[in-house]
Amino acid sequence: MLMNKFIILILFLISSCSLHAKQTKSLEFSKVLDKEIPLILEKSKARGIAISIVQGNEVLGSYSYGHADAENRTPITHKTLFNVGSISKVITAWGAMILVEQGKVELDKPINDYLKSWKIPNSQFDANKVTLRNILSHTAGLSLSGYNGWSAEEPLPTLVESLEGNNTGDGAVKIIHEPDTKWSYSGGGYTIVQLLIEDLTNQSFSNFMTENVLLPLGMTNSSFDINRISPAKLASPYDENGNKTAMVYFTETAAAGFITTADDLAKFNQAVLKNEQGNYIGSNILSNQLIANMIQAQPHTGGRWSMSYVVDSENKSLGFAGFNRGWTSLTRSVTDKNIGYVILNNSSVGGVNNEIDQLLLSVIKGS
Repeated sequence: MLMNKFIILILFLISSCSLHAKQTKSLEFSKVLDKEIPLILEKSKARGIAISIVQGNEVLGSYSYGHADAENRTPITHKTLFNVGSISKVITAWGAMILVEQGKVELDKPINDYLKSWKIPNSQFDANKVTLRNILSHTAGLSLSGYNGWSAEEPLPTLVESLEGNNTGDGAVKIIHEPDTKWSYSGGGYTIVQLLIEDLTNQSFSNFMTENVLLPLGMTNSSFDINRISPAKLASPYDENGNKTAMVYFTETAAAGFITTADDLAKFNQAVLKNEQGNYIGSNILSNQLIANMIQAQPHTGGRWSMSYVVDSENKSLGFAGFNRGWTSLTRSVTDKNIGYVILNNSSVGGVNNEIDQLLLSVIKGS
């Protein structure tokens, strides 16, 4: 009986210490951000910033600064929606890995074996060497680094039309160097993954991702389909000079079209953090083993790229950055501290997110 009471007391003390440590860390973040972000906004031409910070299963803090619409003085809030550019690719990788988990595709078999609507054309390079693994890690030798997006007045092409060259990038997606020999960033590769998911599931890419990734992770205010989000909640985009710019639209949403809030994207950060049992929080949609495999640095990347995230060995973290006209974003999960954060910015002003990233890292490293 006494032993049971002693154990309960010890557990209570451990829990209390853990809670106190998290509260202290939350206050540290608040102190630094509330002091520095207004100064950063003042000296730059950035309009608004949303930040969310998580530790394990818990939210340490959500922070909003500046304006979603500067002309109307509409403030950024935790419900403000942003386009996050290339961070879309990391989320897409989770969708692809679900198909791996289900046995519908193998990482190291030719991806053309699974594509139905379109196939990677042979050239002087062998298309059979292009696999899901090397597409996700940008080592497939594919062309087309990124997309500029379409205006609201322009009709969007189909996925196949985009892959064949009707896009706002640099033409058709094709093999431009020998697969599995070097790293070469390809947004076009992720458009192939988008088509793969649709071909194998007979669902729209957006529906599949919502049902299998977003909702299971609690990301209820996010979508790959811009028509499903509330325009009133979407921030206005601003260019590098602080001027309002037009929204751009994408067929290639897997590469560049994800819309989300800071709080929702932080839930995605939690997927590669650990719960109290030592399991990945995202293990409700992928096995621990497959998550561990997915986040490992891949060959021919210099140890810098996994099958999804950028691997930062110096800061022991996984992350990614996004850029579209009028939007910049950054996500980082510091795995040895079990802390993650996102920085969303409704402007193309360079350097702002990196400056905030360093502020947050300095607080984390002080823990």
